[in-house]
Amino acid sequence: MDKVRIVLFVVGYPLAIVVIARFVPVVKQRRMTWMVAHHVGVVGIITGWALSGDWASVAINSSWLLASTLWYARGGRRMRRTTSSS
Repeated sequence: MDKVRIVLFVVGYPLAIVVIARFVPVVKQRRMTWMVAHHVGVVGIITGWALSGDWASVAINSSWLLASTLWYARGGRRMRRTTSSS
């Protein structure tokens, strides 16, 4: 299992990190291919940690997977505040 875990990390981490480095443009420009690559990488990382039994790392990376998915789904938009002028 160590070889499988190592391969998952060797592929997963670079794939995820490359997208994280440009995450805001990926979200704003709706780059689906990049987001899918990011998810593949993060799922590989989560699987690798699960195979090693490190459940804290599984939880942390799963939380990021959920947060990044929600961020992408929302389009990275912030709610605009309207100001009233008198």
